[in-house]
Amino acid sequence: MTSDGSRPHTLWRIVLFSASLAAAGCGSGSSRSSDTDTGSDTGTSPDTDADSGKDAGSDTDTASDTGSDTDTGTGDFAVTDRVEFTTTMGTFVVGLYGNDAPITVQNFLTYVDEGFFDGLVFHRVIPSFMIQGGGYDKNLIPKATHPAISLEIVKGLSHQPGVISMARETAPNTATSQFFICVTDDSYLDGDYAAFGDTLSGYDVVKAISKVTTKTVGVFKNVPVEPVIITSAVRL
Repeated sequence: MTSDGSRPHTLWRIVLFSASLAAAGCGSGSSRSSDTDTGSDTGTSPDTDADSGKDAGSDTDTASDTGSDTDTGTGDFAVTDRVEFTTTMGTFVVGLYGNDAPITVQNFLTYVDEGFFDGLVFHRVIPSFMIQGGGYDKNLIPKATHPAISLEIVKGLSHQPGVISMARETAPNTATSQFFICVTDDSYLDGDYAAFGDTLSGYDVVKAISKVTTKTVGVFKNVPVEPVIITSAVRL
């Protein structure tokens, strides 16, 4: 994704979020949280203009809303764990595919069990692309993470509405705590980003978050004007 809003190679647009912290470093105890910018951020905000032809800064949803509360596009995978996210805009539940993505799911659950996500925000939201969080507090201060994990691709699991996936830097094995949830057909991310679950309920909340008014804060783009805070993330 380019800062001028042009649409380069899809993969570039994907550099979803791990970027802005890349410059800081993102290992255990590091301040460099992976800002799902599928391209490593070299000190600039992770640019997620990877949205389907829309300006990442737009607050208008151009992707058709399925109207469904649950995404049924990934029904071939067994849900091994469920995590409930309570936010300042409502609650949603994600189902994780631990048998198919053991490394990614275990990593995610480690953060959940530690209460790591509590108090963090969805710092980047794009109505025709995704919502991203798991790395910063409401002041956009990054939280120290565990070491990065290996990129784990689940064959057949596509980035469709409701699917949850890991954000990372440009290099493949750089995901830590940041994640994103798709709100449109983002299948161009398949094979490059680690999808590991799906939204089981509360997809309307996810969609609503993607449509909030956003602003630019320093190097960060698509930041909700009113912080969308994760008040708790717990296993069910």
